[in-house]
Amino acid sequence: MKPVSIPAWYECDERFMAAHHQPALLIDLLRAMDISSHHILRGTGLFLEDVLAGEKQISQQQFAQLIRNACKLSRDPGLSFRWGAQLWPGHYGAFSHLLANAANLEDALETLVQYRHQLCPLLSPRLVQDDRYCYVQWLDVAGLGPQEYRFVVEAMTAGLISLARWLGKQKFPWRCIFSYPAPEYLEQYQVNLGQADGFGIGVDALMIERVWLRQTWSGGTQVAARIAQRECQQLSLACADHSFLELVYRILQRHVRNPLALSEVAEQLGMSSATFKRKLRKHNRQFQGMQDQVRFHTSVYLIHINGWNNEQIAEYLTFSDSNNFRRAFKRWAGITPSDSRSMVLL
Repeated sequence: MKPVSIPAWYECDERFMAAHHQPALLIDLLRAMDISSHHILRGTGLFLEDVLAGEKQISQQQFAQLIRNACKLSRDPGLSFRWGAQLWPGHYGAFSHLLANAANLEDALETLVQYRHQLCPLLSPRLVQDDRYCYVQWLDVAGLGPQEYRFVVEAMTAGLISLARWLGKQKFPWRCIFSYPAPEYLEQYQVNLGQADGFGIGVDALMIERVWLRQTWSGGTQVAARIAQRECQQLSLACADHSFLELVYRILQRHVRNPLALSEVAEQLGMSSATFKRKLRKHNRQFQGMQDQVRFHTSVYLIHINGWNNEQIAEYLTFSDSNNFRRAFKRWAGITPSDSRSMVLL
C-alpha cells in the first residue's frame, strides 16, 4: 500500500492553545471557590502570571492536567456545566466574532467544526445528518483520561446548548446521549441540559431535528461574519489540519469495512510501526482500542440511526456471522446490541 497525501497534524505535547482563553475561564471559576492558584496549576508548568500576561501557549497535555486538578480540587458537580456555559462565543478574537454572527444553528455548528482546534481543542465535534436529524458527536482528540473526559463532555454539551439558546434567542429541543454510566449527580444534567436521553450508549452526542438548523438568527450581520471569516482563515493558516488522534480515527473510519493492520496505518502516516506505537502511547491509546472504537461507533450509528439488524451490520462490517458481531459488540460495550436498541428510541 502506497502512502497517501495527508494533512499535517499536531500532537498532545505541542503548544498551540492560548492559556488566557478557555483555560483561564476554568481557572477563574476555581479561584472564585477560594482555591489557590498554586494548587490549580500544579503539574501544568504554568504560573498565574503566565496566564494573566495573555501570551502563553499551552498544549493539550497541560490543559488536561488543569482539568484533572479541577476534578480533584472541586467538590461542585456543576463546575463542568458552568464552565461550559461560558465557553462560546467566548473572548477569542475573530473566532468568537464569527460564532457570535452565525446566521443560524447550522452556521454555528460548521464554525465549531471548521475552527475546532481553536474553539474545541480537546474534543472535536463531528457532524452527521440523515433525513430527519443532525447529530453532533464529540471525539476525544487529546487522549484524555476517563474523569477529565467526562468533565469536558459535560462542558462541551452545556456549551453548545447555551450557545444555541443565546444566539437563537429560544430553547432548542436537543436530545443528549452519553457513553458513560449515569452519574450520581444526575440533577445537574436536568438543570443544565434540560434532560439526558441515555447513558451507557457508547457515544457522546447531541441530536436535533434538521428543521431547526436553518431558522434565521437575528443577532448577527453578514458583513461582520465575512470580516471575521477572513480573519479566522488567515489565523488558521499556520495551524495543522488535524490532531494526531483525529487523523488516526479518520483513517480507520475510511477503512471500517475492511480494517487495516497497524503496519498499514503507520505506512499511511509515513512512519514505522514502532514510531506509530510510541505516538499512540504518548496519547494514552492503543491501536486495537482505537480500531474497536471506530467499529463500535459505526455499529451504534447503524443500530440507532439506520435501524439495521445484527445480520445487516455483521455483513457491513465483514463479520463472519451475526453471532460474531454480537460477541464483539458486547466486548466493546459491555451490553448486547438488543440492550443498546432498548436504550434510545428516536
